Amino acid sequence: MTETSASYPALSRQFPPEEFALYTGPSTPRFCPVLSGITWPDPSYEIRRSQGDCYVFEYVLEGRGIVHHGEESFCVEKGDAYILHEEENHHYYSDRQDPFKKIWFNVSGSLVRHLLSDYGLGACVRIPSYGDCRHLDAIYHTMKKEPVHCAEELALLLHQYIQALSRFVGFKEAVPSQALAIRNYIERNLTLPLSIESMAGHVHLSRSRAIHLFKETYGVTPYHYYLNQKAELARTLLKCTTLSVQEISERLGFSDYHHFSGFFRKWCGTAPSRYR
Repeated sequence: MTETSASYPALSRQFPPEEFALYTGPSTPRFCPVLSGITWPDPSYEIRRSQGDCYVFEYVLEGRGIVHHGEESFCVEKGDAYILHEEENHHYYSDRQDPFKKIWFNVSGSLVRHLLSDYGLGACVRIPSYGDCRHLDAIYHTMKKEPVHCAEELALLLHQYIQALSRFVGFKEAVPSQALAIRNYIERNLTLPLSIESMAGHVHLSRSRAIHLFKETYGVTPYHYYLNQKAELARTLLKCTTLSVQEISERLGFSDYHHFSGFFRKWCGTAPSRYR
């Protein structure tokens, strides 16, 4: 069984039993959702792509499978996540004795490439024992509910998923738990007006100790990290949604448009209207 981009509309005839949602709305070279779905256990399930033209985000809900990605090969099992990158050869299939059930999202565009690079996942393929399917589940149900006008919501959900994967990969490194807790707190609350005091209070540290610990771990102060991540989210919203600049300003928790415009000019070097 093979898959090409041209075969997507005929999935129900060519593939084992699956639930899937096909995106049918407008796309851009920056962000192009393709397909999302759930594959049910089937010992004959097998996919091949030669120089894949999209990124594939998958999570194993049950069972086991084998994945070949470029020159890399590995087994996946319940709780594992993995990312198949564009322009690589993809070949993956079910374990015959314990075929996997999985949820997945196929997407292309420069936004995906930049997000993976920015969050340190540009070369990451397998994330073992990740243990959380909620982001891919939200992507699937969003696409299924509204297949035409969901691109901006999908872009935000994918951004959050890549953030979560990056946090998990970072958690497995020797990162002080309080520094990681501050980072997680920042990334969960980017749309709120945070302060150093609220960040430090979240982990029961003094202001100076929180700044020192975070900078020692990540190379920047927590407030600088917060503003940088907020700017990245603003860029995503401007490029990948039809929200007005005023609406984006409100979503990101700014008191007014002028405050947001000044912030964006400082961090991105241009006015938000010109960036779009």
